Amino acid sequence: MRTKIHPDVRKLIDEISDYRARNNLDRTKFGLLAANDGHLIPRLQSGRLPRLTTIDKVRAYMSSGRKK
Repeated sequence: MRTKIHPDVRKLIDEISDYRARNNLDRTKFGLLAANDGHLIPRLQSGRLPRLTTIDKVRAYMSSGRKK
């Protein structure tokens, strides 16, 4: 059975994936840099809903242009 993921979380996962590809970051490194959570991406992919503060941190990190 496939994990059901909320459409907004799916959009966030896709945005993260695009960012990671452009900046050559693995899942763990991205999670640590963006939200101080090395398990962020696997948790999102398992269907877990992030807190709004986590979403804000992730989007702020991606829009800041920081890579490392």
